[in-house]
Amino acid sequence: MVKFRMFVEDEYGPEFFERLINRLKVEGLISKDTVAKPCKLPADCNMKIDKAIKSSLTFGFSRAILVIDGDGDPEEKQKRAESHIPPKFKDRVDVIVFEYEAEEWICKSLGIRYGRYIKPSKALNDWLRCKEGKEYHKRDLPKFVSRLDLSLLNRNDKIFKNLIKFLNKTQIC
Repeated sequence: MVKFRMFVEDEYGPEFFERLINRLKVEGLISKDTVAKPCKLPADCNMKIDKAIKSSLTFGFSRAILVIDGDGDPEEKQKRAESHIPPKFKDRVDVIVFEYEAEEWICKSLGIRYGRYIKPSKALNDWLRCKEGKEYHKRDLPKFVSRLDLSLLNRNDKIFKNLIKFLNKTQIC
């Protein structure tokens, strides 16, 4: 059994990913034996990230996954995140970078368009106001796990496919 520590951006990201991991197990996309513990990522470009990775991989976790928002510049965010991975642990840490933010998966699942000038969270808010008469708040993120189209995401979303691939890694380097 491989134990993963997931470092996730956003206050409500850990609960979102905890629910997602449970759903992935139920749907058979990852092993029921997978143990993944999401926690909030220390602030962007902060030495605490290095320490958190070292601590997790030294005391109890086999692998780590950093999940971060790309904010429209995912390549730069990827480089920055990778710069915080201690060299000794590079083979045990995977990085997932959204193009913008986690709400991308919700938008793709619900057929909501977003892009360069409208972030997924804003597009989701506009859609919810129009279709359901309510506002989207970041605290609502975990509630949307049940509305994700896992089949669609697994077929068409590279970031989602990478997450599944990383969570299915069974080797400890």
